[in-house]
Order: sequence, then C-alpha cells, then structure tokens
Amino acid sequence: MPWEEATVHISSVGHASVSAAFEGVHSYWSAERGVLHGFRLRDHMQRLLDSLRLSWLEPEFDAVALVAATVELLASWEASGKDLYVRPWGFAAGTHKEQMVPRGTPAEIAIETWEFESKLGRGRTCTLAVSSWPRFNPGASPASMKVFSNYHNGRLGNVDARARGADWPVFLNGAGNVTESSGSCIALVKGGRIITPDLSSGVLDSITRKTLFQLAEEELGLTVEARPVERTELYLADEIFLMGTAAEVLPAVEVDGFRLGDGKTAGEVTRALEACYHDTVRAVTAKHDEWLTPVPAAPAR
Repeated sequence: MPWEEATVHISSVGHASVSAAFEGVHSYWSAERGVLHGFRLRDHMQRLLDSLRLSWLEPEFDAVALVAATVELLASWEASGKDLYVRPWGFAAGTHKEQMVPRGTPAEIAIETWEFESKLGRGRTCTLAVSSWPRFNPGASPASMKVFSNYHNGRLGNVDARARGADWPVFLNGAGNVTESSGSCIALVKGGRIITPDLSSGVLDSITRKTLFQLAEEELGLTVEARPVERTELYLADEIFLMGTAAEVLPAVEVDGFRLGDGKTAGEVTRALEACYHDTVRAVTAKHDEWLTPVPAAPAR
C-alpha cells in the first residue's frame, strides 16, 4: 500500500503499542550482484515472534511467512541501487480502550519500509557520555524483549547526552556496570581483544552484535570476551564502537571527556571490523550468503 494511502484508525495501534514489539532490518543493495538483499531477515523475524510471545501476544504468522511478506514488500519498490529500511512490528489486534490487554490477545503485524542511507565507510565518529539515567531493570522488563516500551529509557538517555554535548549515552545497570547505548550495543577494544557487556548485564541479544563478533573471530582472528564491564574500562580503552541495525558500526572518539586514540578517527580494529561488515552486507564476499535474502526485481509495468 502506498504510504500516503494508509488509513488505520489510531485507536487500533495507540494503546495497543504498550505491548507492541518491533524489529529494525536493513536491506542493502549489492552493486557487485545487481540485487537487493535483506540482511538476516529470518533471524529478525524470529526475534520479533519471540518478543511477542514474551508479551503474551499471539500472531498468526511464522517467521517464514513474515520473510516472504517482507520480500514481497521490498520487491514492490523500484529500488534499484537503493538501500531500504524495514520495520516489522506486532501489536494487540483490534481496537482497545484498555492499556493492559489480556494474555493470549491476538497480534496483528505490520511491515513498513523506506529508503535509508548507509554510513558504512564514511569515516563518521561519535562522542559518548555515561547517562545520569540508569538502564531499566531487566527484572522488571526483560532486555531480551525488543518492545517499544523498553526504548523510552533510551530516549531519556539521548536527551541527557545531547544536553551535555555528547552524541549518544552509555547506560549503567544497578551494579554500576556498562550495558549498552540507546538502540545500539557497545564494545571496547583493549590490547587487541574485543570486550563487551554480557547478556546478563541487561543487554539486548543484538543480531548485529552476534554478526560482528562472528566476523571478528572467523575473519579477523580476534578474541571476543563477553563479561561484566566496569565504567572505568571505557576510559582506559584503546577503542570503543557502537553496533546495531541503525548504528551499523559507529566508532567513538571520546567518552565522558576521555579521548580515545587520537580523538578524531576510528581505531585499527574498528576500521577492520567495519570493512568486514560492509563487504558482508553488500555481498562483496560470498562467505556468509546464508545471511542474505535476495529480493527479486519489481515486475515491469
């Protein structure tokens, strides 16, 4: 359906969004192959279904059907040479006057898409600030659920970071250890090793995170260590980078005023990992074609 023609009553998605789950998926154009690929579509759709299950909502579609629907949607675009962002999300079906929908409520799923501009290989960097807002307690709302309600914490952190002159926040958990940024995971490099907060620290089980760490180990021969990370380890790191669907690979050059490296450019490990990720999502290499879902060209009109 064309964007401007969509007509869904606001009451169908307003209160229902309290329990809504979503995903963010990138589809990258491959100049080498002349085709658009959805990146790890199957994994994203399965995580969406897992989040809905943890929210006690019941969708009627499985991951295979959602992948097929996404490919159909992407193929309807005349998107040769363009990258497309995909946001599937599920919410309580029907209209609701109560915010607390009961267990077993059927879930509807919408999939929307728009163009985006990848920043891979552009030399971009960011600055970080440890947020005055702590990370939400995963004992109250599991960090493994990718639900809209969990992201309000990130928004507060964003506002706080920008007010202090930084680009993005870093959240600490109740133990004072590092968790993640807003909408992206975080890792540091120290002595050639990649160190990242473990999932029990209150971190989303990020698909981009898993992708990058697999590439780091298999393609670059690096050691990846997931464990609790203290705040001061950020200040003494050789490199820091954020990672996520939207962030892709985003090097940091400063955290709380502590300069990282030369304070201007990405470090050696981060640059190598970003290049490896670029070649994977752009299908420059065929080493991980199992992560790529090709999208057929739109039929001629």
